[in-house]
Amino acid sequence: MKSEWLHRRQKERLIIFCNGWGMDANPFLPLGAREYDVLMLFDYRDLELDCNLVTLFDSYQSAFLVSWSMGVWVGQQIFQSWSYCLQGAIAINGTLCPIHDQFGIPEQLYDATLEQFNATARLKFYRRMCRDRKVFDTFLGNQPQRSVADQRLELAALQGQVSCQAAEDAIYTHIVIAGQDLVVPTANQLAFWQGRAIRRVEGSHFLFYGWNSWDELMGVIE
Repeated sequence: MKSEWLHRRQKERLIIFCNGWGMDANPFLPLGAREYDVLMLFDYRDLELDCNLVTLFDSYQSAFLVSWSMGVWVGQQIFQSWSYCLQGAIAINGTLCPIHDQFGIPEQLYDATLEQFNATARLKFYRRMCRDRKVFDTFLGNQPQRSVADQRLELAALQGQVSCQAAEDAIYTHIVIAGQDLVVPTANQLAFWQGRAIRRVEGSHFLFYGWNSWDELMGVIE
């Protein structure tokens, strides 16, 4: 796993962002941050952190977890034993059963994506992820600078290590689900998180251009 600061200006509040599969910092460059430092975690070929969490949490008055897509499962694995350090945790378009016919990405779809993954398939995935033409065009202008081979290795590694955990065990205090998610199907997310307080929003799997800043995104928990 890798970490990278998206915003670091010695603010008092920290957002730890567990990114989705295949991503890097580029798609998130349009989002500013006024009151938060933002540390991104990504590239989940292994789940070994390259930063010291004790030092990290001690450096801020408050810390929040924002996890998206496959990052929702990753965030649970990493921060379950650190949840007492978090003032809030947001799950966006993901579950704790990330590869599952009822509660995540259908297994056959995941297998096919891995088997057929190439530059053409990647572009189709980005289009399905964004859905809206304006969002897609903005994303392509800020698309991840990672090779197809690199992304495929991460996809295979995740397939070999993911597991399922019950929603009752989730560290997430707020659940955000898009109405037209074609990657982690909306119906599967709703089935997994049933009984939890859910905020349903318009949009597709990649929601981030619906917010102008990380501060605006954090309005979800206010």
